[in-house]
Amino acid sequence: MDSIEQTLAVATEHHRAGRTAEAERLYREVLDRSPGHPDALHLLGVVALQSGRPQDAAELIGQAVARDAESALFHANLGHALHALGRKREAALSFARALALLSNRGEGWGNVAALANLIRRYDDETRRAAAAELDARYALGDVMRRESLLFHLSGDVTHYENLAAAVLDDPLRFSVPSIHYAYWGMAMQMFQGAVRSGNAGRFTGGDYLRLYRLLVEETRRRYGLTSRLRPVPPRAAVKRIALVTNQMLGEGHQPTVDAFDYARRLQDEFGCEVLVVNSNMMAITAENGFVPEYAYNVTEEYRGEQTINAFGAQVRMASFPQKTFDEEKLRSIIDCIEGFDPDALVAFGGSNIVPDLFAGFRPVVCVPTSSGLPPSLASLILGYDEEDSAASWPAELRGRFRPFSFGFTLPPTAEGGGRAGFGLPEDGPLFVAVGNRLDQEAGAEFLALADELLDRLPEARLAFAGAVEELPRRLAGLRNAARVQALGHVGDVRALYRTATAYLNPRRQGGGGSAAFALAEGLPVVTHAAGDVARVTGAAFAVPDDAAFIGRAAALATDPAFHEGQAESARTRFAAIGDRNRSVERLLAYCLEAQTAA
Repeated sequence: MDSIEQTLAVATEHHRAGRTAEAERLYREVLDRSPGHPDALHLLGVVALQSGRPQDAAELIGQAVARDAESALFHANLGHALHALGRKREAALSFARALALLSNRGEGWGNVAALANLIRRYDDETRRAAAAELDARYALGDVMRRESLLFHLSGDVTHYENLAAAVLDDPLRFSVPSIHYAYWGMAMQMFQGAVRSGNAGRFTGGDYLRLYRLLVEETRRRYGLTSRLRPVPPRAAVKRIALVTNQMLGEGHQPTVDAFDYARRLQDEFGCEVLVVNSNMMAITAENGFVPEYAYNVTEEYRGEQTINAFGAQVRMASFPQKTFDEEKLRSIIDCIEGFDPDALVAFGGSNIVPDLFAGFRPVVCVPTSSGLPPSLASLILGYDEEDSAASWPAELRGRFRPFSFGFTLPPTAEGGGRAGFGLPEDGPLFVAVGNRLDQEAGAEFLALADELLDRLPEARLAFAGAVEELPRRLAGLRNAARVQALGHVGDVRALYRTATAYLNPRRQGGGGSAAFALAEGLPVVTHAAGDVARVTGAAFAVPDDAAFIGRAAALATDPAFHEGQAESARTRFAAIGDRNRSVERLLAYCLEAQTAA
């Protein structure tokens, strides 16, 4: 090691130990002996940034970048200095250059996620500029990583269109698990409201549907599944039903509760023999470079055939918790269903690959668990609520649409109690936000809206109900953090609703069940006019923009007469949409109709 490197090593040790004055002296000594030394310039700039001198930091680190443009670390720290100066666009571009360098070296998601998230905090125009900078510098041929990363930065659905088009143009270039992983990755991001620009309707009604159909067809063909599927003639009655879900997680998971409730009612109230097939078909293991990396949950205790006990009833279930999407797992599931020999399959939720493999061989009825166009090859596709229409659906799907209402079964609740049982003060207005994915759904925009509402109502509080990990850290940064609380999972959400002033809905796709339960308790809902909550609650509770959102919430807290009118409207709405037994009866009739539609 030469003397300059030795001096730099000693300086770095001082720097790590917090002796920044001595580190700075030695960095300058290196520069005196080797003018323009990039590491010394960079580290001297880091000292300046840590000492509250961002202008000096930007100049020094900028000189280091000019001498070594291949250092991702230099670009990243220049981005931090520019951000501290308020030069947000330049900072985002610098972060994008660092991200491109790391990506081109094949770095895993864990090493680039932090940089991506630094860019995602900026406004949409800045995020798009950063994505364009990355796109110009991206050197690898991995279309999955490239287009998903560009979407992650910009929110422009055009990048998902590019990804889907690449698969549709040359499907044999990709393995079945790779197509499967990309499909579910896009599904997750769109469900969480990550689309910020582009024509989402064109994509979901076009190449996204075609990609799903291709996934089902390629799975059937490449895994040799057709020979295991036995065509059955129409049957005069429907007495044996396989209810197929993508995921059963337990009683704290609302879709699981709903699936169990449908199965229980079909069995106990309508005399059907029911097998719940817990296929775990959503992606669990990473199969390509798609980002952000993700994994859907699996309940390991649900394995093989067993009887599930819940709510005083028993339902038979076959579970397949293998964390793969492969030929062996698919064959096991198909053989299980064929052995049961159902009169009809109920696809509980869209994008339900297993029942769609049976399309054309057995009657399949799709029961969507969310609003919007469900990707499904089922014989009949039911609506999510009575106002649903297939008018905007692709022509080939419209004839399979049937009117329906998902219905709701209220969870058990205990009478009495108050806010103290939830660790909340008894006085003042209380707003609640509820969900299973609040870490993702309660984003920066919703928190800014909440802060503005609490500014307007100094006595009000906001409580988040639902399991969270990362959200409390972001709540701590709010102006009104002292009046915002994350409660975690709430076992009796109806009891919480009875203490609250209003239910506030973030911009998201899901949340329909929690909103329905709020209506049942006479709790007014405030929501933008999109997603499941808006469909469940109806036009009386939807607002056109953020200003109206805050105005409606504030009026509910300050105008007793308005609140009482909204509470009565909530109870009336639930009475109209909440008849789950009627929904199950209609489902059974559609299963019979599907005998001739298959």
